[in-house]
Amino acid sequence: MGKRIISFLVITFILFSFLALDINADMGPKSTIDIEIIGVDQPYYFDVLIYESNDIEILDLFDLANEIEGNYYQDDYPSDILNGYQDEDGFVSRTLYNGIPAILSKPDDSKEIYHVGYFSAPKTFKIVIILDDDTMITSKIIDRKLFQSTMTYDLSDVDLSFNQQDVGVLTESIPYTHVSISLLIRVIITVGVELLILFAYNYRRKESYMIVGLTNLVTQTLLTVFMAIGFYAWGSFFGLLGVLILGEILVFITEILLYGYVLKEHSRSKAMGYAFIANVITLILTFLTIGFI
Repeated sequence: MGKRIISFLVITFILFSFLALDINADMGPKSTIDIEIIGVDQPYYFDVLIYESNDIEILDLFDLANEIEGNYYQDDYPSDILNGYQDEDGFVSRTLYNGIPAILSKPDDSKEIYHVGYFSAPKTFKIVIILDDDTMITSKIIDRKLFQSTMTYDLSDVDLSFNQQDVGVLTESIPYTHVSISLLIRVIITVGVELLILFAYNYRRKESYMIVGLTNLVTQTLLTVFMAIGFYAWGSFFGLLGVLILGEILVFITEILLYGYVLKEHSRSKAMGYAFIANVITLILTFLTIGFI
């Protein structure tokens, strides 16, 4: 029975691995960034600069209109400044030179928050602010960490009366507290449930509970951490689900093999049967508590 279970899980793992590779091509959500501008009390244009290794050309009126229309958050664009502009680090306007749809929107006119969306938000970029008097302010280079990112660009302490590069404070909000709490909750619940199932299987020795408790502490902590990484950094819910499926299969195999050899209180087949049932129940529990991530 144990060999059949393990063979089934290994085959399932391989199938899901190939499926994940196919799905990853161009399905699921695309990365986004919401950027709030702080400390600018006068009209301005906002754009994102992306790296371009080659020199760029000035766009003609037709190409210029084609890149701006439907992609920029307002009708007018500072093309007299950003058309053909490439800074000393090689960064150019994402709106004009991205090559694929580069939508930049402002969901709420009453808030200085800009949404960098479809096709996909850049991983490495700068922010550029163009004031009405053509003054240009750019941020330092930032590497986005989260798949769906929220940032602030604070220019409160920057003199906006002349052109400046690599200024302001650009910060990405990372939910460390939420991730830590969700990790703690999931691990406590999962370990507790598996120990209750162990009791239901008539295991009574302290050694058995120590083995199961420590094993689950390690496996569930690792699984929850990678689920959080999958959610925040690799692809939102699709990333989380992919990590959950592949991770649970690995946990299944690990715990079935381990308990079959180290849980000596009862027979090997009973230990492996316990591992299988306990993991099925905790997998269902994980789907029910997935909102904690």
